[in-house]
Amino acid sequence: MVSEFSRKRINLGVLYGFTAGLFFTLAGWGMDAIVLSRYHASLPFLKFFPALFICLLAGVLAGYLTAKFENGLVSLLLWTGLAVLFTYLVINLPTKFSPWLFNRIKPDYAQIIKFDDLEKVGVYWFYGIFAIGLTCILCGIMENLLIDQSLASSSTMGVLIPLLVCPIFMTGAGLSGDLLMTSHFREPLVIIENLLQNGANYYGQEVDPLKAREMRLSVVQPLGDLVLESHSLTVVSSDNYLGMMKVLVDFEDEWALCHVVYSQPSFCEIIKPNFKVDQYYAHEDRKITGIDIHNDDIILGSNFPVPLTT
Repeated sequence: MVSEFSRKRINLGVLYGFTAGLFFTLAGWGMDAIVLSRYHASLPFLKFFPALFICLLAGVLAGYLTAKFENGLVSLLLWTGLAVLFTYLVINLPTKFSPWLFNRIKPDYAQIIKFDDLEKVGVYWFYGIFAIGLTCILCGIMENLLIDQSLASSSTMGVLIPLLVCPIFMTGAGLSGDLLMTSHFREPLVIIENLLQNGANYYGQEVDPLKAREMRLSVVQPLGDLVLESHSLTVVSSDNYLGMMKVLVDFEDEWALCHVVYSQPSFCEIIKPNFKVDQYYAHEDRKITGIDIHNDDIILGSNFPVPLTT
């Protein structure tokens, strides 16, 4: 009898941990992957699948050991470790792992991918541990209590209580991770895709200057009729404050690089697929800082291979 009870308890613990890892991943990267796929991102599930594998494995292990040992201190240590792992993934997947994996899947992009190390990374860790950590720890502390209540219940709803409570907490933790880091790498891609769509919709038409400025059509003007072509988008560069991002637009036969500065599209330029990365960043030390008042464009620290027009 004791053995059967223990087996059921451990099985529920494994399922509890699996649910925790699954819903954290779905909220933290699943929504991001769906949005990216809708906005013509290249490899939109690049972050999701590795995160899913790691989070499920770690969640199952934490859930299993928590149910097996039935010890408050062990539960606290296990789920604190899980929170640290989840926060590490949130911070490093888009800045470290994804660029590394992307270079191996699409080596042609390696020449232009350049992500600076985050400035004040401790701040991201602080907010990550605060938002994700507290939720994970609370979820872990409640595991044994919820499992005991589930095993003591004779109703179907009582049995499902752990699997209903856990997703609520872990979805909140995942959304916190998305807000902390993942959304910063999704936003510039969405901005450029909307800009390209507007450029295609109004291509060759007379547009009211005020409306054109509001939609910032001048940003994609250097691309000409390329805006009508099918394309894929990839965030290939960010500064150490996540303020200046660069989106590569792959038109199959041609490439363009669009710059987004603090959520504002600045300019797009056509680049050569076989150019040397050293050539592109050769003048990176020549900082140009200013504001184009006529086009309301913010221009920070970038060289200009082609003249800008407004």
